[in-house]
Amino acid sequence: MTFFTHRNMFALLFPRTRLTCRRHLWQEILRELRDRGHGRRESGGFFLGRSDENGRVIEAFLPYDAIDPNCLQGHILFDGSKMDLVWAECRRRGLQVVADVHTHPGGYGQSGIDRANAMIPEIGHIALIIPNFADEEYLPGEIGIYEFNGNGRWTDHSARGRKFFKLRGFA
Repeated sequence: MTFFTHRNMFALLFPRTRLTCRRHLWQEILRELRDRGHGRRESGGFFLGRSDENGRVIEAFLPYDAIDPNCLQGHILFDGSKMDLVWAECRRRGLQVVADVHTHPGGYGQSGIDRANAMIPEIGHIALIIPNFADEEYLPGEIGIYEFNGNGRWTDHSARGRKFFKLRGFA
Protein backbone atom coordinates (compact mmCIF):
# COMPACT_ATOMS: atom_id res chain seq x y z
CA MET A 1 0.00 0.00 0.00
CA THR A 2 1.38 3.41 -0.98
CA PHE A 3 0.70 6.29 1.37
CA PHE A 4 1.42 9.93 0.49
CA THR A 5 1.13 12.86 2.87
CA HIS A 6 0.65 16.39 1.64
CA ARG A 7 4.30 17.06 2.48
CA ASN A 8 5.47 14.05 0.43
CA MET A 9 3.32 15.07 -2.53
CA PHE A 10 4.60 18.65 -2.35
CA ALA A 11 8.22 17.43 -2.20
CA LEU A 12 7.68 15.25 -5.27
CA LEU A 13 6.06 18.06 -7.24
CA PHE A 14 8.34 20.84 -6.02
CA PRO A 15 11.72 19.43 -4.95
CA ARG A 16 13.63 21.83 -2.75
CA THR A 17 16.61 23.75 -4.03
CA ARG A 18 19.73 22.24 -2.48
CA LEU A 19 22.06 25.24 -2.88
CA THR A 20 21.35 28.98 -3.08
CA CYS A 21 23.45 32.09 -3.53
CA ARG A 22 22.76 35.79 -3.97
CA ARG A 23 23.22 36.66 -7.66
CA HIS A 24 25.54 39.57 -6.85
CA LEU A 25 27.78 37.33 -4.72
CA TRP A 26 27.81 34.70 -7.51
CA GLN A 27 28.98 37.36 -9.99
CA GLU A 28 31.75 38.43 -7.58
CA ILE A 29 32.87 34.82 -7.13
CA LEU A 30 33.05 34.25 -10.89
CA ARG A 31 35.10 37.45 -11.31
CA GLU A 32 37.45 36.34 -8.56
CA LEU A 33 37.87 32.86 -10.09
CA ARG A 34 38.59 34.47 -13.47
CA ASP A 35 41.10 36.94 -11.98
CA ARG A 36 42.91 34.33 -9.88
CA GLY A 37 43.22 31.97 -12.85
CA HIS A 38 44.34 34.72 -15.23
CA GLY A 39 42.38 33.00 -18.01
CA ARG A 40 45.02 30.28 -18.31
CA ARG A 41 44.93 28.11 -15.20
CA GLU A 42 42.41 26.52 -12.88
CA SER A 43 41.34 28.36 -9.75
CA GLY A 44 38.85 27.54 -7.06
CA GLY A 45 37.74 27.83 -3.50
CA PHE A 46 35.35 26.91 -0.75
CA PHE A 47 31.81 28.25 -0.40
CA LEU A 48 31.12 29.17 3.20
CA GLY A 49 27.60 29.51 4.51
CA ARG A 50 24.85 27.83 6.43
CA SER A 51 23.09 24.52 6.02
CA ASP A 52 19.78 23.31 7.37
CA GLU A 53 16.81 21.17 6.38
CA ASN A 54 15.95 23.72 3.66
CA GLY A 55 19.33 23.40 1.91
CA ARG A 56 22.64 25.21 1.84
CA VAL A 57 23.07 28.97 1.49
CA ILE A 58 26.37 30.40 0.18
CA GLU A 59 27.36 33.51 2.14
CA ALA A 60 31.09 33.86 1.43
CA PHE A 61 33.91 32.62 -0.79
CA LEU A 62 37.30 31.44 0.47
CA PRO A 63 39.76 30.99 -2.43
CA TYR A 64 42.05 27.98 -2.30
CA ASP A 65 45.14 30.12 -2.84
CA ALA A 66 44.21 32.40 0.10
CA ILE A 67 44.78 29.30 2.27
CA ASP A 68 47.50 27.55 0.23
CA PRO A 69 49.37 30.17 -1.85
CA ASN A 70 51.14 27.50 -3.93
CA CYS A 71 48.09 25.46 -4.93
CA LEU A 72 47.37 27.01 -8.35
CA GLN A 73 49.86 25.30 -10.65
CA GLY A 74 47.87 25.18 -13.86
CA HIS A 75 45.80 22.53 -12.14
CA ILE A 76 44.91 22.71 -8.44
CA LEU A 77 47.15 20.93 -5.96
CA PHE A 78 45.73 21.91 -2.56
CA ASP A 79 47.75 20.87 0.50
CA GLY A 80 45.29 18.99 2.71
CA SER A 81 47.33 19.83 5.81
CA LYS A 82 46.06 23.41 5.40
CA MET A 83 42.43 22.41 6.08
CA ASP A 84 42.86 23.44 9.72
CA LEU A 85 43.09 27.04 8.41
CA VAL A 86 39.79 26.54 6.56
CA TRP A 87 38.10 25.26 9.73
CA ALA A 88 39.57 28.17 11.73
CA GLU A 89 38.13 30.65 9.21
CA CYS A 90 34.75 28.91 9.43
CA ARG A 91 34.80 29.22 13.23
CA ARG A 92 35.85 32.88 13.01
CA ARG A 93 32.93 33.71 10.68
CA GLY A 94 30.41 31.38 12.32
CA LEU A 95 29.94 29.55 9.00
CA GLN A 96 30.68 26.13 7.54
CA VAL A 97 31.88 24.80 4.19
CA VAL A 98 28.70 24.20 2.19
CA ALA A 99 30.35 23.35 -1.17
CA ASP A 100 33.44 23.96 -3.26
CA VAL A 101 34.07 25.26 -6.76
CA HIS A 102 36.84 25.19 -9.32
CA THR A 103 37.31 26.09 -12.95
CA HIS A 104 38.24 23.96 -15.96
CA PRO A 105 39.83 25.03 -19.23
CA GLY A 106 37.06 23.51 -21.36
CA GLY A 107 33.73 22.03 -20.30
CA TYR A 108 32.39 21.38 -16.84
CA GLY A 109 32.67 17.59 -16.69
CA GLN A 110 34.53 15.98 -13.81
CA SER A 111 38.01 14.73 -14.53
CA GLY A 112 39.29 11.46 -13.10
CA ILE A 113 41.33 13.53 -10.65
CA ASP A 114 38.17 15.39 -9.55
CA ARG A 115 36.29 12.12 -9.00
CA ALA A 116 39.13 10.57 -7.02
CA ASN A 117 39.89 13.61 -4.85
CA ALA A 118 36.87 15.24 -3.25
CA MET A 119 37.91 18.48 -1.54
CA ILE A 120 35.67 17.49 1.39
CA PRO A 121 35.40 13.68 1.26
CA GLU A 122 32.12 13.64 3.15
CA ILE A 123 28.98 12.06 1.73
CA GLY A 124 26.67 14.80 0.49
CA HIS A 125 29.44 17.31 -0.23
CA ILE A 126 28.69 19.42 -3.32
CA ALA A 127 31.34 20.40 -5.87
CA LEU A 128 30.76 22.86 -8.71
CA ILE A 129 32.85 23.13 -11.88
CA ILE A 130 32.85 26.32 -13.97
CA PRO A 131 33.88 25.93 -17.63
CA ASN A 132 36.39 27.97 -19.63
CA PHE A 133 38.21 29.37 -16.59
CA ALA A 134 35.04 31.34 -15.68
CA ASP A 135 35.49 33.59 -18.72
CA GLU A 136 31.90 34.84 -18.47
CA GLU A 137 28.92 34.73 -16.14
CA TYR A 138 27.87 31.08 -16.10
CA LEU A 139 24.53 30.23 -14.52
CA PRO A 140 23.11 27.01 -13.07
CA GLY A 141 22.43 24.78 -16.08
CA GLU A 142 25.75 25.89 -17.63
CA ILE A 143 28.01 24.53 -14.87
CA GLY A 144 28.89 21.17 -13.38
CA ILE A 145 27.11 20.28 -10.14
CA TYR A 146 28.27 17.08 -8.43
CA GLU A 147 27.38 15.45 -5.10
CA PHE A 148 29.86 13.14 -3.39
CA ASN A 149 28.51 9.66 -2.51
CA GLY A 150 31.69 8.17 -1.04
CA ASN A 151 34.30 5.79 -2.47
CA GLY A 152 34.98 7.97 -5.52
CA ARG A 153 31.31 7.91 -6.58
CA TRP A 154 29.38 11.06 -7.46
CA THR A 155 25.89 12.02 -8.56
CA ASP A 156 25.81 14.47 -11.46
CA HIS A 157 23.12 17.13 -10.85
CA SER A 158 24.31 19.43 -13.66
CA ALA A 159 21.20 18.92 -15.81
CA ARG A 160 18.98 19.97 -12.88
CA GLY A 161 20.53 23.44 -13.03
CA ARG A 162 18.29 25.97 -11.26
CA LYS A 163 16.24 23.19 -9.68
CA PHE A 164 19.33 22.23 -7.66
CA PHE A 165 21.21 25.57 -7.44
CA LYS A 166 19.25 28.81 -7.30
CA LEU A 167 20.52 32.36 -7.62
CA ARG A 168 18.47 34.89 -5.63
CA GLY A 169 18.04 38.56 -6.41
CA PHE A 170 18.54 40.64 -9.49
CA ALA A 171 21.62 41.08 -11.71
